[in-house]
Amino acid sequence: MLSREDAIGLVGKKVSNKNLKKHMLAVAQIMKKTAEEIGRDGKKWEICGLVHDVDYEETKDDPSRHALCSAEMLEGKVSEDILKAIKAHNHEYTGVKPRTKMDKALVAADAASGLIIATALVMPDRKIQEARPESVFKKFEDSSFARNVDRERILYCEEFGMDRDDFLSLALEALQEIDEELGL
Repeated sequence: MLSREDAIGLVGKKVSNKNLKKHMLAVAQIMKKTAEEIGRDGKKWEICGLVHDVDYEETKDDPSRHALCSAEMLEGKVSEDILKAIKAHNHEYTGVKPRTKMDKALVAADAASGLIIATALVMPDRKIQEARPESVFKKFEDSSFARNVDRERILYCEEFGMDRDDFLSLALEALQEIDEELGL
């Protein structure tokens, strides 16, 4: 399986947009913490989060190819369950439904990272350390805030055994641990 360093190297080769790289780091961190919380392999789930959007710049104009190209690129480098989770995170286009805990966690982490980072950016000093779980919960409820974040995707957390507030709290804490890497 791809090591964390190899995954970061691959992202560095395939992704030029620094915000997309930060998004992938954020999703990886949320995935790692979620896995550890529910008794799964944190390293494996972290790799899944790191590489889930490795094809995004190549496929952004054709969402029907997004995740399928990533899976092709990663074939033989990561386990089959990671390939399936990557495809499932774009299930609306790939037709691969999220069924496992890893699949559902990737869908939820992908969306939660956007909500939490948007919340951090409206804090007085634009720092994630200023954000509190209650702020994130409030922003979740405000559908006019971060409109591009699909709240239903975050609620996939309930399907792998975490309630919304516990998941968002864990995700916020996870991102606060890597605030410097995220530049927040």
